[in-house]
Amino acid sequence: MENTSDYDSPWKDILDQFFEDFMEFYFAAAAAQIDWARGYEFLDKELQKITADAAIGRRTVDKLIKVWLKNGSELWVLIHVEVQGQRETDFTLRVYVYHYRIFDRYHAPVATFVILADEDENWRPSEYREELLGTKVTFEFPAVKLLDYRARREELEQSDNVFAVVTLAQLAAMETRGNARDRFREKFALTRRLYEHGFDRQRVIGLLKFIDWGLTLPEELQAEFHDKLSEYEEEHKMPYVTSFERIGIEKGMAQGMAQGKAEGKAELLLRMLERRFGALDELAHTHIHTLPMEQIEELSDSIFDFGSRADLEEWLRRHPVAPAPSPGDAHNGSATES
Repeated sequence: MENTSDYDSPWKDILDQFFEDFMEFYFAAAAAQIDWARGYEFLDKELQKITADAAIGRRTVDKLIKVWLKNGSELWVLIHVEVQGQRETDFTLRVYVYHYRIFDRYHAPVATFVILADEDENWRPSEYREELLGTKVTFEFPAVKLLDYRARREELEQSDNVFAVVTLAQLAAMETRGNARDRFREKFALTRRLYEHGFDRQRVIGLLKFIDWGLTLPEELQAEFHDKLSEYEEEHKMPYVTSFERIGIEKGMAQGMAQGKAEGKAELLLRMLERRFGALDELAHTHIHTLPMEQIEELSDSIFDFGSRADLEEWLRRHPVAPAPSPGDAHNGSATES
């Protein structure tokens, strides 16, 4: 989890699979008011539309979920979950902007929950305040600081909630940075704990993906880790994940990390461009997000040579987005004959 541009994806995946566990672990009082029997609905695409033209920080928010409360009301609540991996100057403003945009779109109560997964002990944003000529705005939201769980390790180790393991993995990633052998030990201990807790296969696989992503090892140690885990599985008759499945998980992680790096660089580049030239339209955002990595790096190198927004627009015109191949092209491997 050292690379914050790669950080969001494993959290998004684990939230997709275990959202109820997430709420019960980090925000138990709120979770107790939700009618889980009615289910819930992810609204990520809707959220992207709402925040597409926001000029505040990042362009995406982690999760937007529609739930129902136990109070019998037919109104539904949107829960906006934000996992923040690093300190950000305008973070509280960004959360406030997304919050009121969601309310403006749906005219429904909005609950905002924040996970602070950074390593700055003193950074604890939990409110946005603004005052001008007697007009005051105060926006407060519950925030959980993962660093605070360092003093609660015994509680984490005894918990059956998957997010206890997630929290332990995040803490281990922070504490073993730069020490591969310690990371190896922490990774094996966490993985073994999945088996000893008796998690079902779905939870084991979901958590293995998160642990693999967060506690990356050098190639030789990763091979040693797999050998040791296979030996443990055989000894305890616990073949939750076959060697073939584990290889598949690793390939998926590698592809996801490569994609995450490109997306993270594009996001940083957009923020730099908007600092120089002001807010860019949605078309420019889409264009830059679809550039291959080498062109993202080329544009990053060129940004300080641009004298105006027109120079940026000219660069984009000279680097058009490649059209996606049609299904026929992909199937036949060549252009369709007339």
